[in-house]
Amino acid sequence: MRCEARAVQGRQQLDQAVFRTTELDLVVDEQDRHRTRCVVSCRDRRLRHVAVSYIGTCPEPLDLESGPGRRSTVAALITAVVVNWNGQHYLEECLASILDQDPAPAEVILADNHSADGSREFVAERFPQVQILDTGSNGGPGAARNAGVRQASHERVLLVDNDVVLQPGTLRRLAETMDRQPAAAMVQARSLCYDRTDVVHYDAADLHYLGLLLLRNFFVPLAEASHPDGPVGGGIGLCFLTDRVKFQAVGGFHEPLFFYFEDTDFAWRLRLAGYTIHVDPDALVLHRSGTPELSMRSGAAMPKSRTFYHSRNRWAVLLTCLRWRTLLVLLPPQLLYTATHFVFAVTRGHGIAWWQGKWSLLRLAPEVMQWRRAAQRSRRMRDRDLLTAAPLSLNPGIGERGLLRQVRSLLDRFYALYWRLARPLCG
Repeated sequence: MRCEARAVQGRQQLDQAVFRTTELDLVVDEQDRHRTRCVVSCRDRRLRHVAVSYIGTCPEPLDLESGPGRRSTVAALITAVVVNWNGQHYLEECLASILDQDPAPAEVILADNHSADGSREFVAERFPQVQILDTGSNGGPGAARNAGVRQASHERVLLVDNDVVLQPGTLRRLAETMDRQPAAAMVQARSLCYDRTDVVHYDAADLHYLGLLLLRNFFVPLAEASHPDGPVGGGIGLCFLTDRVKFQAVGGFHEPLFFYFEDTDFAWRLRLAGYTIHVDPDALVLHRSGTPELSMRSGAAMPKSRTFYHSRNRWAVLLTCLRWRTLLVLLPPQLLYTATHFVFAVTRGHGIAWWQGKWSLLRLAPEVMQWRRAAQRSRRMRDRDLLTAAPLSLNPGIGERGLLRQVRSLLDRFYALYWRLARPLCG
């Protein structure tokens, strides 16, 4: 690839530099009337680091889309990482949808949690252009995402769950949204139901002070879905574009959480550190049925494992992200929600799983305290500026009729009233 650009020597006069090498790609990442950011990404794995320099305004920006062998800025800057565990039946459609993007990502990695269903062999045969990263064990989606980001050769990384199918133009739209938002660490796609593409599954979230995500446009018809006009409170891990530097600055995903609340925790720490999260409602993906015995879709019974991780991980996130003063002020509604979840678990036959979650939290406590120290050191935002108390997001069919509906409404009203009174006291 041949690229010509102006290189900087301090603040001296710009000199013409010509790069002629098959080992390097010179691509323009951001442009405005003040500066152009040039990123040199090394394909050679021995030279994977990214060299960044800022140069003065280019009178004629580089055209990387024209000419033989040229790739667009979006393609040259993005690594796509597909998270997988025993999901071979999803991979054909997922990987094809990524590779069919225009432009396609420069690099695609399968971060596989040591699947036993032939996933790695299938991808090696069907998609030889995809790098295969065997993590060696099933450490959960957070561990696979972290491993994929470490392996990535490019500054921007698209993290995709294996049951996600990108629609045409999704990658470009996510990248363009991140271009417009210099503080963005996460840009979320809008998720549609795979079997009902006219219905939004969800497309981002806000952070409830109880440690829960309030899903936006949750099972709302696509034609009626609202469009965010700015940053959102939180994000979901199924498909998002991230900046590798910002991702690593907050420590990535906390792997011991394994599943459930791991994306709540990650998004919350991004917000604490002063980064923003956005959703592009025109970047569409289809979301399939998830991982058996972990995921839950409408009409399906709740797995006991989900009760376990809810019981443990919600408190792990609260202890990591809230100031002590905030946690003390909000303790009454936190305990009320804990008791409510216990009753719900018992009625589903999950009482033992609930208690096992609490015991596991105690064992995890020393590590949680380490996470807490790191999160609080990076804090740039106050709790009361990050959190909200809108009605909780519950799966369809839960608490929608009769007495349960009234109880749900009363609880939502109590949580909202308590927040209105307690918010000024929160740190």
